Amino acid sequence: MKINRNGNISNNPYKHQLNKQTQQQPQQMKQDQLEISKKALEMQKSGKASTERMEKIEHLKNEVQSGNYQVDAAKVAKKFYDFWTKS
Repeated sequence: MKINRNGNISNNPYKHQLNKQTQQQPQQMKQDQLEISKKALEMQKSGKASTERMEKIEHLKNEVQSGNYQVDAAKVAKKFYDFWTKS
């Protein structure tokens, strides 16, 4: 590369590329969107869980607090395996 004193230093070849990038950024910005299923909207509107679910939750709470709750590791592992292999 030849360097001489007569060259124009203000002529930066990367300046045009930088200007293009700054002009394109606002156009690429998108807003986040949230979609809620109809069933989820119904659950939000009702605000109450079903009585069966509440009974199940209470039963599980009581078992955990009393120390009687047992986790079957084989069932948990199978559920994880099924979830991750279901492509």
